[in-house]
Amino acid sequence: MTMSLRDGAQAPVSGRRAVVIGGSVAGCLIAAVLARRFERVTIVEKGDFFDEAGPRRSIPQEHHVHLLLLRGKQIIEGIFPGFLAALERRGAQVADLGHDVKWYQGGRWKNRYRSGIHAHYCSRRLIDNQLRHHVARVPGVEILSGASVTQLHFDGVAPACTVRGAYLADHDSGERLVPADLVVDASGRGTRTPEWLFDAGFGDVETSIVKTELGYASRIYRRVPSLAAQWQVLLVLPSVPRQRAMGVISPIEGDRWMVTTGGWFGHFPGSDPDEFLRALAALPVPDIHDVIRDAEPLSTVATFRMHGSRRTHYDRMAAWPGGLLVVGDALSSMNPLYSQGMTICALEAECVERHLDAALDRTLPLRDLQRMLCEVVDGAWHMATTEDLRFPETVGERDWHTRFHHWFGAGLGRLSAYNRRALETQIGVTNLVMPPSRLYTPAILSRIALDSVLPRP
Repeated sequence: MTMSLRDGAQAPVSGRRAVVIGGSVAGCLIAAVLARRFERVTIVEKGDFFDEAGPRRSIPQEHHVHLLLLRGKQIIEGIFPGFLAALERRGAQVADLGHDVKWYQGGRWKNRYRSGIHAHYCSRRLIDNQLRHHVARVPGVEILSGASVTQLHFDGVAPACTVRGAYLADHDSGERLVPADLVVDASGRGTRTPEWLFDAGFGDVETSIVKTELGYASRIYRRVPSLAAQWQVLLVLPSVPRQRAMGVISPIEGDRWMVTTGGWFGHFPGSDPDEFLRALAALPVPDIHDVIRDAEPLSTVATFRMHGSRRTHYDRMAAWPGGLLVVGDALSSMNPLYSQGMTICALEAECVERHLDAALDRTLPLRDLQRMLCEVVDGAWHMATTEDLRFPETVGERDWHTRFHHWFGAGLGRLSAYNRRALETQIGVTNLVMPPSRLYTPAILSRIALDSVLPRP
């Protein structure tokens, strides 16, 4: 049974207040964690926090397939007990990732085995709505909807200064200062923290960008009941770099399918429905297209584009102000095709939960806690950028480690098509519930080497 992170929590400290910028996945999780130690936690959301149906400008990718990895689900369930049951009551579909997914990778369809690792498939909107429901019920959490942070309030002069609050602007009262003992930036890709730190005298913030010119398009269809007994998810992955587009059909609430196709360096369609179907037909195998061409569409084609993965190196700064942390997409934004974003947010919330007492007792400087948050991103960043470096257009160093990972990853994709141990390990590692070292056991490594010499027909 998952232990709630709130179990055993001490009473909040009277007078302490925290401000969280953004009602994002990261913002909701961090706010719940902070409420264990702060008398009041204020979430500042520029959109309508309580609107469950309208478009959200702060989540431009919400109309596309999202996958919450098992480790992420475990952490969120610990912070918000009952979260997964609430998703299921509202129509989320639970699928075994080894048995219920019809999966094409490395030029092969995978044999299907029960892995014991399950995913909850639903729309991103349902996930966000449930997170917002849960955090709004946490004692001490208040929501400022339709408000934005215009500036941080710095006390002192850099480098020895502290953030003491944030200046807020809304339609009713104009700009005002909200004092706080801690401000957490969970505002997403549009974060202004680098600008605010520069203006405060902390200098430029180093940023790494891996440009891959990503894009994807999605459309919702009515689910075809006759196919439910055959598979719940249909996933087609490319053999890169020769192939550059992927596609997936995944179930969402309301007896619907979310169909997404996307790719690297321009290999993705626009919003035209015919172009969308042609992109599905051009995937490595035509199965998604053959299912969808006769299905009933329930939405227009939604598109999303981004230049690539980005991370901000606050850990490399010469100095860091007190009273400030940065999390979520404001800290790093990975290639979304690898489905790591929400789980990284959960891991960051777990990191804050684990070290919050020491930070508040001043035995752990906030600068060190921010460095730990940057380290949370390391594994996902290495995986995403290593995969993206398979494409010759991707700018970056390719040493022998990179070339080995490319060889090994391609071999693992082929081996897991027919080797149950390899498939279960691949699923466990990608869901962050098994250490990556489990992939490099002699049994798996030797089979990959043999398969590269004597390919299995």
